[in-house]
Order: sequence, then structure tokens, then C-alpha cells
Amino acid sequence: MWIMVSTPALRRDDVDTQQVKRVMRGRFGAPLRAGYHHAERAQLSVVRRVDRTRFGEATEAERAEVARRVTMTVKTFERPEVLRRCLASARTVFDGRIVVADDSRVPVTGLGAGIDVIALPFNSGVPAGRNAALDAVGTELVFTTDDDIVFTAASDIVAAMNYLDDHPAVDLVALSRVDLPRWRAVHWHGAEALFPGAGAPLVPFGTMIGDLPVVPKAPQLHLARTASIRTVRWDERLRMVDHRDFFSRASGRIVSVQAQTVRAYHLRTPFDPFYTRYREDVTADLRTLGEVWGGRSAD
Repeated sequence: MWIMVSTPALRRDDVDTQQVKRVMRGRFGAPLRAGYHHAERAQLSVVRRVDRTRFGEATEAERAEVARRVTMTVKTFERPEVLRRCLASARTVFDGRIVVADDSRVPVTGLGAGIDVIALPFNSGVPAGRNAALDAVGTELVFTTDDDIVFTAASDIVAAMNYLDDHPAVDLVALSRVDLPRWRAVHWHGAEALFPGAGAPLVPFGTMIGDLPVVPKAPQLHLARTASIRTVRWDERLRMVDHRDFFSRASGRIVSVQAQTVRAYHLRTPFDPFYTRYREDVTADLRTLGEVWGGRSAD
């Protein structure tokens, strides 16, 4: 399939994924949906136990320092139970302030102490939400995430904070995002992950700083210097397709690295028809990206 703007054709695995989604969302997909959710829950139960054994817990002093220096921001839309799962897991590793940007029809309330909700107009989009949450951050460091992430003992924010302290040339350290139940984590290495025309990197991609590689693009699951992120921000002309654009504009401005062993888990909601109606409505975004990047290929 081709989009009106100049976009690459879908890869074979993308096509297969779309076909599977159509079947699972269909009239006869109930057994498949049940199997998907069972596999998801079973994997999550296992990784929580394994990660607790393997990584242990931060000390009270470490958690207190993270709480003092870091604000977590979460973008959410029409998934209150998914958001509550994310926040419950976040509280197992993070005691600081959390800012939730919510552009649902009815924004969430009553999320608990230390959690602030910014209610936005319905379907404002991911960039508008991320920027609103970023503007509410008063700490030197900001942790950016989405509502469909689950944190475990492997989500070592202390390690990420210490890394930034030890490497002042780095602005952003990303965790690995492991998709369940597929058990897949994506890592980007070369400039082809960005739009053609993105700025030359401040440090060549692949350079090791400490024991982490400089990357062109990383999951929107990262700890960063607040001042550095504010030099980039998210483009509010877009509503959904913001990821590649953000890191393309960040190239030449900030230095990003990604850890492979520090991770959190991504649990999608692919069978919610109301949510996916808005999540997959990206034609206008793709057109905008084509215009912004001079007609070059869009995500």
C-alpha cells in the first residue's frame, strides 16, 4: 500500500501483521484475542519475577534522589485501565512526581498522591500532550513514557540517572522497550532511521560513550536532561506520527544513547475499535511530514 505522500511500501512483516490484526479484530477472532491476552499476561508475570530476582531493588537513598531530580511524564488517550496499570508499575520503581497528559473524552482523575493530570481538548494528539507535560516539569531530568508501558525491576531509572551524571556530553538515555507477547525490542543504529535532511549528529552514531552506543533514534521511553529536550520539543502540527520526526529534529542538537539491559515492557491494545480508530488515523500526519521534510519519505 502507498500513501499520498512519498512513503516506502510496507515491509512483508508489516503486511503480515496488518492481516493478522484484521483477522483478530473480526467477528471470529475472539479465540485469537483471548489467546493473545493470555500469552501477554503469562509473559508479564514471568518477567516480573525474573527481573525482581535478577536486578533487585534500588536503595531508599537512591529512590529519594531520583524522586528529587526526576519528573515522569505520561501521554494517555482513552485507555484509563491501561494508564492505571502503567502508573501502578511505575510506583514500584519511582517515587517522584508524575505528570499525565490526557486528551481523552473524559480525562482521568483520582490517580493518587504525586500524580498530576493535564486535561487537554479531545484528540489533541501525542505531540501536544508531550509538550504540555514537559512544560509542567520543574526538575532537571524528565522521564518520558506512554501509558501502555509496564515497569519492572529491570527499569532501572537510578542507573540511567547515574549514567547521565557520569557522561555530561549525553542528553538522553533510552531504555529498551520490549514488546509483549512478541518479545521483540527494536534498536536503531544508522542515519537511515531518520528523515533524509536531518542534521549531522554531534557524535557519530555507533560511538560508544561509556558502555552505551550513540543512536539516531530510540523508543519514547527515556530519561533526559529537561533543558535539552526543551530545545527539541514535539511538533504539534502532527497528531500521532511524531517519533521519527522528533529524533530527526533532535539530530545535531542532542546526543542520545540506548541501554539494552535496562528495559520496560510494551503491552499494546490492538483490539479496542474506538482507540484504534484514532490511533491509526494518520493520513494527515503523513501528508504533513511529507511537506515538512521536503516531500521525502515519511513514516
